[in-house]
Amino acid sequence: MLKSMWGWARQGSGVIYPWDIIFVLRVILYLEGNGLSHEKQTVALSSVLAAIFLTGMKIVIGIYTGSLGILSEAAHSALDLGAAVITFFAVKISDKPADINHNYGHGKVESFSALIETLLLLVTCIWIIREAIQKLFFGGTLEISGSGWGIAVMLVSIIVDISRSRALKRAAQKYGSQALEADALHFGTDVWSSSVVIVGLIFVSLGDYLKLPFLHYADPITALGVCGIVIYVSLALGKRTIDVLLDAAPAGMPENIARIAQSVEGIKEVESVRIRPSGPTFFIDLQVGISKNESHRVVHALVENIQQQVQKEYPNSDVTVSTYPISPLEKEDREVYHTVKTIVDRFPKCTNIHNIHVFEISGKKRLAIHLEVKENLSLQESHNLSHEIGNLVQLSFADVEEVSVNFEYVKQQNIVAEDITADSQTLISEIDTLINRVPEKLNCHDVRVYRQGEKLTLFLHCELSGNYGTETIEKISNGISQRIRKLVSNVDDVFIHVEPMS
Repeated sequence: MLKSMWGWARQGSGVIYPWDIIFVLRVILYLEGNGLSHEKQTVALSSVLAAIFLTGMKIVIGIYTGSLGILSEAAHSALDLGAAVITFFAVKISDKPADINHNYGHGKVESFSALIETLLLLVTCIWIIREAIQKLFFGGTLEISGSGWGIAVMLVSIIVDISRSRALKRAAQKYGSQALEADALHFGTDVWSSSVVIVGLIFVSLGDYLKLPFLHYADPITALGVCGIVIYVSLALGKRTIDVLLDAAPAGMPENIARIAQSVEGIKEVESVRIRPSGPTFFIDLQVGISKNESHRVVHALVENIQQQVQKEYPNSDVTVSTYPISPLEKEDREVYHTVKTIVDRFPKCTNIHNIHVFEISGKKRLAIHLEVKENLSLQESHNLSHEIGNLVQLSFADVEEVSVNFEYVKQQNIVAEDITADSQTLISEIDTLINRVPEKLNCHDVRVYRQGEKLTLFLHCELSGNYGTETIEKISNGISQRIRKLVSNVDDVFIHVEPMS
């Protein structure tokens, strides 16, 4: 077993370095489990240990040589260490599955950790700039000793940085991890910044050899070069991180998803595409229009087709498709609804548009709008609100002659109910008998009975055989609901979910 653990522990970096005590920690992770999340955590942990080694080495040699370039790199590595620690815990937390309080999972923890890394990098820049300006313009010491040691340290640093950057980049691409990508970017830029420091130390050595003290200025100048690289990386990383935290969709992705959905035969239009990045996962919501004459089975198949096509293009995606019926009538009717909805949404008292009827008489239109409100309005209040909404609607349409607005008070409440399904088997049997008499072939495989006070609420989950349109399904559901109410006098509501028979 120990032999297999040794082989597994070597997989991340390819070799075991003398300083690579990560082997011991990998064995611990192996004993905890051998899942994909542990592989991510192992790669992140290797970055922590590499950063500890590099930071300690640079501090010792930087103090010994007095090189600001090396000390600035030590500060850079110290903050890289902090960033690597944050990345390790971020990866560990982000792998937790979604729960009742975090419906979209914990993926944004990675983006938050990347933002902290950005801030740490900017703190590094402030310190480097201050020290470099002090040496260049305010008489700070420029004496550096042991440049050879400094060059050797930076060469070792470059070798380690290249090794870790490649390992992190592979893991980031494999798992779509923004935190690991940020860590890979850190180690990758360290390669360039270390190279800049080596150039500065070479100039310092030449200055000592050629007796040209002004070449010692190369050290603080190269330190400023390091700072420039760090600032550039910080701004790029910060922008991407903030975009993810603000749910910004990747450039071109909404248009591409809309194109994919529109290409599915039977989709009349794509109303909206919303994308919410969370770690490696994209949560995608689409609203698509389908002919109102399509059967329930066809609509179900179209939704599945869209989900499959989008997930083929974006494998790490969770796709939700909402459909709305499109009448074969003019597009103008939909524009009326959207305009009225925009106006109604301005009034907090209104909660929903129940329906809109458009009557066309002699080239002029009359609108009858039925709205739901969350307050029990007085006669004067409803009169004022009706006129205000009506006037705004008339101003929006040149051919609307009159607008009539009616209100319905809908109580907004959570109903406390008791599940009495287990004690209602007689009632459920009677409902099954009733449904079996319906001409259309139905199979209600799940019936739930809830009681609130003296009233009952029924939930029916039914399968329907045949290709019926939305209007027909609504008539069937209403017919069943009416028959149940005749059968049981104290039924308050009946909710029927219909799906194709498998």
